[in-house]
Amino acid sequence: MNTTFELDTPSFRRVPAGEPFRVPVRGREFLAGSAHENFPDDIPDAGDLIPTVEVAGSATPAGTAVREVIDRALPATGGVLLRGLPLSDKAGFEALIGALGYQAAGYQGGIAVRQRDSGVALNASEEDPRVTLSPHNEMSYLPDYPRRIFFFCETAAAEGGEVPVNDIRQTGPFIPAEILDRFRERGVRYHRMLRRASADGEIGWADTFGTGDRDRVERHLAESGYDFHWDADETLRYSYRRSAFVDHPETGAELWFNQVTELHCSYWRSHPGFRADLPDEDYPATTAYGDGAPIEPELISLLRGALWRGSRAVRMRPGDVLALDNQVVQHGRLAYRGRRKHYVSLGR
Repeated sequence: MNTTFELDTPSFRRVPAGEPFRVPVRGREFLAGSAHENFPDDIPDAGDLIPTVEVAGSATPAGTAVREVIDRALPATGGVLLRGLPLSDKAGFEALIGALGYQAAGYQGGIAVRQRDSGVALNASEEDPRVTLSPHNEMSYLPDYPRRIFFFCETAAAEGGEVPVNDIRQTGPFIPAEILDRFRERGVRYHRMLRRASADGEIGWADTFGTGDRDRVERHLAESGYDFHWDADETLRYSYRRSAFVDHPETGAELWFNQVTELHCSYWRSHPGFRADLPDEDYPATTAYGDGAPIEPELISLLRGALWRGSRAVRMRPGDVLALDNQVVQHGRLAYRGRRKHYVSLGR
């Protein structure tokens, strides 16, 4: 990330993010791989790396003024934290998203456990609050991923719940060149296992694809070029190969862009809600090399640590909106205690 962001609007002013803090990471409970030596002991707050801007004056900025700030900030810094907007609930957040005018992106095929009662704002991950979600690019395991992602804090957790962010443009030096070359050559294979109905900790295929019609699901999978089959109990299993990299659309720079770590079966083996002794492909998802060969568990942990080594933490307050360029800045969620209510909206 860089800080070459010039705020040029009378509607907002740039302000300090708040008091500095650090968040422990290495050895954290229910954080897959966190005992590995490549994990940092802790990560600092985002500070000025994600600029914080606040409404200037008493007038509510128009959607065009808010969008101007976002459009200026994201190419320069990858993200911006908007503070002081008159937002208190989901309805207000959805109205703001509508006023921004970005093209909406759907969540078909996504793996996160979340209610889907709106096409504008979704509940942010409803994963067990004890679990820490490592930094990841939203839906980077699919060809049709969102370019922008917006988070809204309605209720902040009593303890924890920060949003770790990581600029993947800075991640390459933390991954050995030989490993990068290996994934350039072999790619990533994603395996999914979905039962028909959603349950605690896992989403079903009817919710994943927005239909309970098997024929429609099969057509989608076939048109996407996926390998798939059904078990006798209507469990759907499918897999597909994708590159581990994408090129940045403006700069052409190669970006490490995948979920080879977060969708690996070791995530669920470290999860309090799942057994640790199941076969790899009996978890909701797992990853392998593109040719189907298993990825070494040690390598998965090393890669997870690489993502955390450049990460910073954003501590959102009620009413805050965090806008990120999903292609370059990863996000996650630290474990928390108490009630926490965040919403997310995806855009092009």
